[in-house]
Amino acid sequence: MAHRINRRQFLKGLGAAAGLSLMPTLLSSCAPPPAPSASSTGSGASGPSGPIIIGHQPELTGVASVFGFWNDRAAQAAVARINEMGGIAGREVKLVTRDSGSNPDQGLDAMRRLILDDKADFVLGSIIANINKPSAALAPELNTLYFPSDDVPVAPGQPEANRHVFRLGHNTRIKAQAAYKWALENLGTRWSFLTSDTTWGKSQQDYFSELIPTAGGEIVSSVVAPLLTEDFVPLFNQLDLENTDVLYHSFFGGAAIRFNSQAQAAGVFDKVKILASVGVLEGLDPAGLPDGQTYITEFPRSLDQIPEHLREYNKELRALVGVDDNGYEIGGDAILTEEHYWVPWVNIHLLKHAIEASGWQSKDDNMALIQTLEGFKATASLDFPSGDFVIRPEDHRAFRDYFIEQTQGGKLVVVATLPKEEGFYDPPVDYTAS
Repeated sequence: MAHRINRRQFLKGLGAAAGLSLMPTLLSSCAPPPAPSASSTGSGASGPSGPIIIGHQPELTGVASVFGFWNDRAAQAAVARINEMGGIAGREVKLVTRDSGSNPDQGLDAMRRLILDDKADFVLGSIIANINKPSAALAPELNTLYFPSDDVPVAPGQPEANRHVFRLGHNTRIKAQAAYKWALENLGTRWSFLTSDTTWGKSQQDYFSELIPTAGGEIVSSVVAPLLTEDFVPLFNQLDLENTDVLYHSFFGGAAIRFNSQAQAAGVFDKVKILASVGVLEGLDPAGLPDGQTYITEFPRSLDQIPEHLREYNKELRALVGVDDNGYEIGGDAILTEEHYWVPWVNIHLLKHAIEASGWQSKDDNMALIQTLEGFKATASLDFPSGDFVIRPEDHRAFRDYFIEQTQGGKLVVVATLPKEEGFYDPPVDYTAS
């Protein structure tokens, strides 16, 4: 049965998604965790015999709440599955969730409270760069491994570039590195950018702008505007669309709805080809968009577009999270955030593998756990349903295959697969050298 959601339904669904998660703190058990023992040196619960506590810092409210809704579901499903299998190294896992509110101050406070008040052994992080960057900087001070759900690549000397952080989620540099040659060959060589005034948006423009001229392309024009822009028409008029083949934009959520409706009304889609990270379309229905809009994604939305060897794993994961084959919430209106929702699931299962392999019992053993994670190679399974990946030891960045999807008949369809090797870039730091 066709399931299409219009703008009004999307906004209603987005509000419902946020409404399901209004409590700032959600414990997987109503009982508070036991106080830490002296022997645990800050490790959660009561040392090696107590539960392993995993903190989570998603966006349950605010501008990015549609992402937090699905990340929260996946994290809860992962913990439930692992506990049903006997826990990690025979220990129960408890999930403690604190809402970042899509706000840097609240997000950093959530990080501190998860570790200091809730005694989290590990923290699964935010998708927002202005939250996960300061949170990552705090991780070594509090001797807690941190796993952001999304990231902008680190640079040498930045406090968030440290050995306590592992980055398995979406990465703006990998997307540019993996996709720019395909885009130049298939979409055009003359590019313009309409960029959201966010770290995420500006990093995409920066990385593509660095790479495009090296392969015969050119940057024609660019405009940076606030994420919550209401009127895009003046911005369209500032771009040289007459001499542009490809318009790359980075507005998501409600701003993406406004961008698409106003661009269509202004005839922009008739002049240029649209390219973006699929993040701008996550939580939104592509119905009504013209055919041929192109999106770079870490994972497809519809089950029938997922590589066949991964399909059964993802069918089972979707059943556990409550999403159907087409990316819609079962029994609700929310639309899947397909390249983000599985990241907490993968991180939690990664911790299980690494803890059991390293013999980790408390934060005293964090260095052994870090060394086990460095160079970790994952094989596709229900534990790792997004497919094989490797964690580069030098900067703790995971690499996996990426995909190009295009709108066809109101649906996202995979038109190219970008092998993980296409996304490789020189590590900006080397933690193993210290």
